[in-house]
Amino acid sequence: MGVALSLVAAARSHTGPRPDNQDSGLAAPALIAVADGVGGNVGGAVASSLIVSWLAPLGRVLLPDEVDGGLARVVSAANERIRTAVGHRPRLEGMATTMSAIGVVGDRAVLAHIGDSRAYRWRSPELVQLTRDHTLVQALIDAGSITPAEALVHPQRSAVYAALHGGTDDVDGLEVSFVDVLPGDRLLVCSDGLSGALPPEAIAEHLALAENPDQAAATLLGAALAAPASDNVTVVVADVQETEGAVVGRHRTVGAAANSRDETVEVLEALWPGPSTGAFTPVAAVEEQPAG
Repeated sequence: MGVALSLVAAARSHTGPRPDNQDSGLAAPALIAVADGVGGNVGGAVASSLIVSWLAPLGRVLLPDEVDGGLARVVSAANERIRTAVGHRPRLEGMATTMSAIGVVGDRAVLAHIGDSRAYRWRSPELVQLTRDHTLVQALIDAGSITPAEALVHPQRSAVYAALHGGTDDVDGLEVSFVDVLPGDRLLVCSDGLSGALPPEAIAEHLALAENPDQAAATLLGAALAAPASDNVTVVVADVQETEGAVVGRHRTVGAAANSRDETVEVLEALWPGPSTGAFTPVAAVEEQPAG
């Protein structure tokens, strides 16, 4: 029998200088994820909360058939709910969210990514960025039109060309791939509030020096806020470990998904398939509860 992997994960989120937190994060034994929402006063929070709410059950028990194509199907279903929400509530028009998620099952790990949220792997002594930003400036860098240094001050540095906003072809921009992970690796998914505030060498230093994922998440968040950050900051850190048997355990959400305002919850209630009663149970309401 091969090595079975699981995650010891921790998450932190902060509004930063913004009035509201439209990021959502998920830390679970089988999946970590970050979603960075955009779209008015409440739309971004709805979009990111919706994605994380749909991913959360996978984080507690990620089944073999939910790897690769299965993970993409869950994201696609959540994206359809974004479209439905906009149809029911025109004031949500324009809401969207990025997403970066890493799930483990057996000895494999799968990465799903769209937008400019990022995923990293720290394996001493090297930090590797696992995702490529779906942004205008990254496309210009790839084309050789600007340098990475110029991208940092480019007026369109925040322009994202791929995200989940309920479009019928949104998922075409979703990148899903298997990634190389080993026991002892430390994984990070984060919103651009972190990656935009800290250079890679600073991120690597905090991941390397922290004793555990919770300390790593806390120090990364603190460093980003001190930089200072210009956006919401959400950080999810996970240590990869060997495990025996099925990966079953607790999950934790942070950001908008854990602090849903009334309208966010109302929208999610209307869209959540739920049990036979049709009721929606917000992820925040079952936070830290053991799997049944």
